[in-house]
Amino acid sequence: MPQPHASLRVKFQNKEATMPLVLPIHVVCNTSDDDLYTHIKVNSRNRGDWVKLLPEHDGMAIIVGSGPSLADTVESIRQLKLGGGTIFALNGAAKFLNDRGILPDYQIILDARRETSTLIDKAKKYLFASQVHPDCFVIKPEAQLWHLQIGDVEKELEWYEPAYALIGGAASVGNTAPCLVYTLGYRNVHLFGYDSSNKDGHGHAFYQAMNADDPQAITTFNGKEYSSSFTMKLQAERFRGIAQALVDSGVSLTVHGTGLLPDMWANPNIKETMTEQEKYEQVWQLDEYREGSPGERCASNFFQIAKPSGKVIDFGSGTGRGSIKIHEYGCSPFLVDFAVNSRDKEAMLFPFLQHDLTKPLPGDVFAKYGYCTDVMEHIEPENVEKVIHNIMECVDYCFFQISLVDDEMGFLIGQILHLTVESQAWWQDLFVKLGYNVIEAHGNEIAAMFYVNKPLATQQERK
Repeated sequence: MPQPHASLRVKFQNKEATMPLVLPIHVVCNTSDDDLYTHIKVNSRNRGDWVKLLPEHDGMAIIVGSGPSLADTVESIRQLKLGGGTIFALNGAAKFLNDRGILPDYQIILDARRETSTLIDKAKKYLFASQVHPDCFVIKPEAQLWHLQIGDVEKELEWYEPAYALIGGAASVGNTAPCLVYTLGYRNVHLFGYDSSNKDGHGHAFYQAMNADDPQAITTFNGKEYSSSFTMKLQAERFRGIAQALVDSGVSLTVHGTGLLPDMWANPNIKETMTEQEKYEQVWQLDEYREGSPGERCASNFFQIAKPSGKVIDFGSGTGRGSIKIHEYGCSPFLVDFAVNSRDKEAMLFPFLQHDLTKPLPGDVFAKYGYCTDVMEHIEPENVEKVIHNIMECVDYCFFQISLVDDEMGFLIGQILHLTVESQAWWQDLFVKLGYNVIEAHGNEIAAMFYVNKPLATQQERK
């Protein structure tokens, strides 16, 4: 699917360098969109055995991935199976289990490449995503089909009866499988082989040629370094948000084994070491975080109050949808943000400065009007006054929208995003304390709006 922003950042430390080289990486599907949609259409034609949402039940789902720690947990899987659990083997894990006398109840396959069909092995039943190569259904025509929620997949399908479910999770078969078993009614879920990292240089519990040359990345978590393929690093980063959503929906989730993903899940209060800039460059990768746009919502209020003209500086511009609105109202937006991957494609037409607001902006960045929505609550308490001062050095008037509540998205990357959560009165007192005039202020229990300006003498001095 089209991606307007990098989905992964990888650090490389050269011996002679004082800072690591940080590269934005696009982790894209290994199959073209055209091929994906062709597979979906071919596989969906004349197939009525859809996966649909089933009632909740007390069955136990044992999802088995192929991480190196799988080799150490075979007996645990066997015991859970003997206790009545249902095994869902992902890709090549099916053969690994069969070789050890454990017949999977299901084999799940998602990967759309032709060579993935070579991973099909013995199982009682099969669950193939509609995007898999049609060879998979040639080999196992009895397989039940399910749809991954990608792009506009429903537009590619005819109307079918009975209804079918769209399965979320994405990023990998490992992150999608728990959503799939939830759809099938399971609320007691055990995960094995979910390492998302290498052991002794190997990414699987067995040799798998189709992944042997995958590029690798290093992640530092809880003082330990982990080597992973790009896709497995992305899986580990996305897993916490997906798994927490399932837990919040009533799932009892147990992650067995070792590796990056199990360690991140077992230590929810430990955050991956990253700078504030890295934090936001990571969270802007997520579609969920990009859905809302306070700047877009507040634009009409800004124009009613300020009636701006000419240039408007959008501080912490994010997606840039607020700037798009500012442009539609007849002004010329200038975007400032320290996450270069935050902007929507449409907002890239406007002037942009990548900058950390805790530092003074260049002297030539100036306008009469400024616009700053849902930014100040993201600033560390010790830097709040500094950021307000840096903003007001660049404008005479500024519209601020500030959230007054804790964030709801930080858990997606294991970080806290709202670092300064205070009341409307606290913020108003701060503006006054710093010497600015609060022309207008209002709010509710969730957010507050302030329209402030510099003293007139300061404005004239700058001009």
